[in-house]
Amino acid sequence: MEQLLNNLVELGRTEKFNGEIDYGAEISSDSLLEAMKVVGTDHSSQKIIDRFTENAPIIHKTLLSITFANYLQSKMTSSESVTSTAVDSSLSAEVMKKARRSIRLLLNLIQRSPEFASKIPSECVELLETLIATASFHSECLLILVKTADSTWLEFQKSFRYSHLLERILNSGISSENSDETTSILAYFSTLLERDYGFLSSCYAEMSSESFCEVLDVVRVIIERNSKVCDGKPMKIHSNNLLFVINLLELITVDYTAFLMAKLKKEPKSVEERRLKTVEMLNLVVEIVEEMCTNVEMTSNLNEKATAINAVVDVLDTILHAESLFSDFRVSQSENWPDIPLNDSKFEVLRQKIEEEKRYEATQRRYEDRPKQPPPSKLLRVETSESLSHLAQTILSQYQNIDDVIGLPRVGELKLNCLKAISNLCSLSPDNKLATLQNGRQGLLSVLQCTSRRPAYFMESYAMRNYSIFCVRQLTDNCQENKEVILQLGQPTQPIIDRKRLLKEFGIDENELSGTSHM
Repeated sequence: MEQLLNNLVELGRTEKFNGEIDYGAEISSDSLLEAMKVVGTDHSSQKIIDRFTENAPIIHKTLLSITFANYLQSKMTSSESVTSTAVDSSLSAEVMKKARRSIRLLLNLIQRSPEFASKIPSECVELLETLIATASFHSECLLILVKTADSTWLEFQKSFRYSHLLERILNSGISSENSDETTSILAYFSTLLERDYGFLSSCYAEMSSESFCEVLDVVRVIIERNSKVCDGKPMKIHSNNLLFVINLLELITVDYTAFLMAKLKKEPKSVEERRLKTVEMLNLVVEIVEEMCTNVEMTSNLNEKATAINAVVDVLDTILHAESLFSDFRVSQSENWPDIPLNDSKFEVLRQKIEEEKRYEATQRRYEDRPKQPPPSKLLRVETSESLSHLAQTILSQYQNIDDVIGLPRVGELKLNCLKAISNLCSLSPDNKLATLQNGRQGLLSVLQCTSRRPAYFMESYAMRNYSIFCVRQLTDNCQENKEVILQLGQPTQPIIDRKRLLKEFGIDENELSGTSHM
């Protein structure tokens, strides 16, 4: 084993890997296997490994290079053998075996010696990215990253390929059905989110909007899992990264133009990309804020500042305003809008939603005395805000271009998450309840508008009304100011139910309201 490590150091010093398929040919596959077994089973091997600490960066690079070189050779062998023979297949398998022994030896060295693991250099970033891209070494590469994350979170930032490596990891996780690989990805990102206080801000600046949404989804899953963990060690996220989520939500609502233009000089095409990803990104951010309410370390930030509750109410108001704009748009379209392709399976769910809407409308026409639901009204507060009106137009475009969207637009899901987030935020803090009525906001009235199912917006969930009612209860519980809002409703702006039934359903005592109002 010691001789093999010496040979690896000598190879790494004398030959730089440049994609040659014969790189490391002098290192035998059997010697790699023997060393792999010794390191994996013999505890005393750590003493030998630690003697190579100074040259550990070279060994890291050399073993990864040998892995990739043999992978290339196996692919070249199989591609050249058009008329494949047993000999050709055997040769390709042997070469691939050497590649696996090389990377698994590296993994064993890392697991045996923490000191050796900490010496992985930034030059390995591109090799790891490339190996993950081959789809043949996912598990080994992910485990290497997890075991070295405590040191690489800072070291790897020296490489210009670091963000590409992160994107590659996320892509491999999406395509993988291996639960162990998913767990490794979550563990790796958890370490980065805990150790690197500016991790999310770096991802936001360096990654595409699509990849950044995937990072946010990882954050969401980690927080969600932590809330369900009873035993075992929970994954951690530094509070600075969670605060960035709140700041990003505020940026989108307060200065949507700045959100779009963040990477304009570096990547001009990123503006339209961000616009198209706005609803998905908002959906993830709002859901993370909703989940953050279960995080003891974050509750003080969510309670002491009204940033989160204000931004979530702004998003809900913007959706309601966009619905009003969409209502006007639909009136101008033909009866068969949208014209969804019949034989395209990717639109099947959307097609079912549209059919459901038509059946609902046909049912309503049978009842002549049923009051006609008026179209949703526009919100002056949104119209007069440059940022919110711009955001409303982006949401409107999701509705208008529905036949260009694969699957369903996520506006309805975002609307539902806003209600959940408002409920959670207001259950934490009386100040958050009051904030929904300040600075021109009428949060309770906005939530009340969501109690009526709107079949014209077929992206909505049947759960919308129930969450709306629950949200109203949270807003009015021990909050006289919000109770007064309902008391002053002469007639509901929408013919949902009569006032007495409205109060009863929300669990509000009308006598209590009346008595308080005359004091």
